[in-house]
Amino acid sequence: MTLRILQILLIVLLFSACQDEKKSTEIPLRFEKQTFVKKAGENCDTAEYDCSIISLEVLKAKGPQGVSEKINNALKDHVISTISSEEDPKINTLEELTESFISDYKKALQSFSSEPPWEAYLNQSIYRQDEQLLCIGVTTEIFSGGAHGYKNLSFLNFDPQTGEQLSWKDIFTPEFKKYAEQRFRKEHEIPAEDNINSTGFWFENEAFHLPANIGFTDEKVILIYNSYEIAPYADGDIYMEIPIEEVRPFLKNQ
Repeated sequence: MTLRILQILLIVLLFSACQDEKKSTEIPLRFEKQTFVKKAGENCDTAEYDCSIISLEVLKAKGPQGVSEKINNALKDHVISTISSEEDPKINTLEELTESFISDYKKALQSFSSEPPWEAYLNQSIYRQDEQLLCIGVTTEIFSGGAHGYKNLSFLNFDPQTGEQLSWKDIFTPEFKKYAEQRFRKEHEIPAEDNINSTGFWFENEAFHLPANIGFTDEKVILIYNSYEIAPYADGDIYMEIPIEEVRPFLKNQ
C-alpha cells in the first residue's frame, strides 16, 4: 500500500512540474508600435498647413500566433474602415491605405483646384490589459474636405486568451443597460417618467441604448456617444464615466 501511495505522489509531482514548465514557456501577449506616414509631396510642410498627410500609429500584437493574428486583423480592419472614403474598400494593408488616401486627395485636387490639404491622424493605445480583458482605444482625426473634420475616440475590446473581439453583451450582464440608463438620466436631468429624448437627444425609436464605444481602464468604464450618434455635431461627443467598482456587479467575469 505504501509503495502504491508513493507512486501516486510521484505522478502528481511530475504532472505539477510539467504544468509549471508549460506555464513558464507560454509566450505572453505583448505589443509593439508601428508608424505609417505618407505625404502628398516630399517638400510640403504640414506645420504651415500646405501639405496633405496621413499618419497612422498602430499597435501590433505579438505572442500566441492564433491570438495575435485575430487581434491584428481586427485592428487593421478597423483602421481601414475608419479612414477609407469607400464603404467597401478593396484595401488589404495599411500601406495601401496611405497610398489610397493621398491618391484620393490628388483626384479631388484635379476636380477642385482650391481643395485644401487633407489630413488623417490615427493612434492606437492600450487602455487596459489583464487576463480577462484587453481594451484598445483609437483616437482619430480626419479632414478630407467638407464643412468640418471628423474626430473621435473608439474602443475595441478583446478576450486576451482567444483574441476574439467582445461586444458589451459578452462583458456585461443584461442588467447593465438598465443601470446605465438610470445613470444617464440622472446626469442629464431626465426624469424617469419622461421620454429619453425629451431634452433633445436623438435616441432611435425613443429608447435608450448603449453607445457603440465602451472602453475600460483599471479604474473606470468609459461610455462615449460620438457626434451625431444621439445629438447634433455641435454638442460634440457625450461621455459617461463610471467607477469600475460601481459596475462590477454587472461584469460577467468578475
